Amino acid sequence: MIELKSVSKHYRLSGDVLVKAVDDLNLTIQDGEFAMIVGRSGSGKTTLLSLIGGLTRPTQGSVHVDGVDLWSLDDANQSRFRAEKIGFVFQIPSLLPTLTVLDNVKLPTMFARQHDRVGEKALGLLQMVGLSEKAHAYPSQLSVGQQKRVALARALVNGPEIVLADEPTSDLDKTTELEMMKLIERVYAEGHRTIVMVTHTLELASYATKVRTMVNGVLSE
Repeated sequence: MIELKSVSKHYRLSGDVLVKAVDDLNLTIQDGEFAMIVGRSGSGKTTLLSLIGGLTRPTQGSVHVDGVDLWSLDDANQSRFRAEKIGFVFQIPSLLPTLTVLDNVKLPTMFARQHDRVGEKALGLLQMVGLSEKAHAYPSQLSVGQQKRVALARALVNGPEIVLADEPTSDLDKTTELEMMKLIERVYAEGHRTIVMVTHTLELASYATKVRTMVNGVLSE
């Protein structure tokens, strides 16, 4: 279970300007839910996802994942917890240009305690996302949609219980968007995982089991 209690993330800009990216937010996501957060750009969605994943420390409040207070852990244990429990799909795929597609997928295994049959797992995931023939290609040789599918495979290589997806269909045409959502739907249906996805596209809400909207750092039903 993911539980945020009275969580805020405020940023102070130059002078006395205070930006409330997330403001006194309470959120509970049960194990096995597909939760979707819908909102415009700048509404705080990405900050919320970073808080859930332990990438951003809250200004106030607590973030618990599977009963663990993420900010009670030291850096090493927090990093290991993230690597083993959470898979991240970032808005920008951020594939390393000097690594092959296969090596990009394998990369997260360096930060977790899972090293058995890594190559086989990575190839299996590339097959799942329809890119096994691109295993030895480089990111520059892929389309944007293909890079996003590699990023999804990379997020799954450690077998995480939770997948956090930040605008995974941005910059895609409608056909490629549908392909990406079908893959995410398959990951949810077959993997018994909790998925939290943020998007600005309300039309995608039908894929989720739980939908919330976000405006100016505040969630509503």
